[in-house]
Amino acid sequence: MDIKQLRAFLTISETRNITKAAAMLNIVQPAVSRQIHLLEEELGVELFERGRHGMSLTQEGKVLEDYARRALKEIEAAKMELTSKDGALKGTVHIGILASLSELLSVALMRVMKKKFPDVNLKISVGYSGHLKEWLEAGEIDLALLYDSVPSKFIDSHQIVAEQLWLIGPYSSDLHQSKAVELAEISELPLILPYSPHQLRFLIDHGFQIEKLDLKIAAEINDLNVQKQLVKEGLGYTILPLVAVKSDLQQKTIKVAPIQHTEFSRNIAIALPNTRHISKLVHVIAGETFNCCKIAIETKAWLGGSWISDR
Repeated sequence: MDIKQLRAFLTISETRNITKAAAMLNIVQPAVSRQIHLLEEELGVELFERGRHGMSLTQEGKVLEDYARRALKEIEAAKMELTSKDGALKGTVHIGILASLSELLSVALMRVMKKKFPDVNLKISVGYSGHLKEWLEAGEIDLALLYDSVPSKFIDSHQIVAEQLWLIGPYSSDLHQSKAVELAEISELPLILPYSPHQLRFLIDHGFQIEKLDLKIAAEINDLNVQKQLVKEGLGYTILPLVAVKSDLQQKTIKVAPIQHTEFSRNIAIALPNTRHISKLVHVIAGETFNCCKIAIETKAWLGGSWISDR
């Protein structure tokens, strides 16, 4: 098994056609066919099903696809690190950020990258904590900012920020930032929440279960912007950290109130995989991410967050 075989395999999986794959790889079609034949022969399995509508991956092929993508990504990262001159950082780093933090941190990170590391391509994916964890474990992203709620033996995380959760309501509501609400009061309100297995939903469900209270669900939507829009239109309330509604508060389209319960808080962590080599570039960008978060707390741009890291 070599790099050329893996590249041929992945190109066919994308194009579903050997002729197209050969053109993309700039080699003749028989050479591509031979690389796949040798790969299948070495592994002792068929990687593709040949049909009228092209080539599709077998179950074994799908397994290899995940490993092949990770392998080629690691090889490219090593090549970048070893061939960079004068210690200049080059390459691509893919970071995952929680939807609630995207507006706050994405621009700040891009600004830092352009100023300090112009030859580095920063890719940002926004998602919920469970998705970020899966992407990190699968090698689809290099590092992540996520909720440090469910431990993983494949990830090393460092908690940096604690966030309280707040009740978010329409501007016409009588919520007030200085008046805490109890769960018993919230249980009477129509709630617009993400659905399970979203980590925020798990935390909310757990808090209500402790108090033996039921949730009054108006809608279940795994889209932060849609949740907020429904609240603004008076269709219900939601539960979020303040940073997720910072611009909405400034625009006076919502009102908020603290929740009087110890369970309604969570910690944000910087997470890196521990199952593969972490390049110098990724370590540096993780450090810059850490610094951006700290500055956001110190300048109070991270609304409702408090610094808990000992670094």
